[in-house]
Amino acid sequence: MTTRWPKPGCWSGLLVSCLVGLMALGCMPLGSAAPGLAQVQNAAARPLLRPGDRGDQVSYVQRELARLGLYRGPIDGRYGADTEAAVRSLQQQQGVTVDGTVGAQTWLALDALLRQNVLALPAPALGAQTLAFTPLVVAQPPQPPSALWLALMPLVPIAGGALTYLHRRLQHQQVFQRRRPRQWPPKPPGSCKGP
Repeated sequence: MTTRWPKPGCWSGLLVSCLVGLMALGCMPLGSAAPGLAQVQNAAARPLLRPGDRGDQVSYVQRELARLGLYRGPIDGRYGADTEAAVRSLQQQQGVTVDGTVGAQTWLALDALLRQNVLALPAPALGAQTLAFTPLVVAQPPQPPSALWLALMPLVPIAGGALTYLHRRLQHQQVFQRRRPRQWPPKPPGSCKGP
């Protein structure tokens, strides 16, 4: 028996079918499969947050507003003036009634922005203000040799060649003289007797 695997293009359809089947059986809650859909459905059930409120919901709003770049204060769970200003900014950007409170419309606008922000690219880690450029320092080359030195440099191999030639010439003469010993003073002719 051979097993046939689906083509690569079919994997997404297969995955969606499995998720829908698990949700239909009740094995997988809707919030874990698609958190954005669960947040939209639960936006109406979320509490109304006003200045002066405290709690985990306020911390959540502060954290998400900070992630969107609208809130720069501490995430302390207190709905203060900074949180209200950030909520007003969110409401103004999204075209929601600007009242500084987090109601059903503001929850929906926040969830919509968070869904868009999930697909956005992360902010670059390096910016122009974080880079510091230092100039490249190149070492200065040494001064060139003097003109006299440049004129004498070609003489070095010539002198070496001349000395080598003379040395070999003298060795040749010494070898040649050892082969033919000469007597000095030369003997007169006719004196062949020995001592």
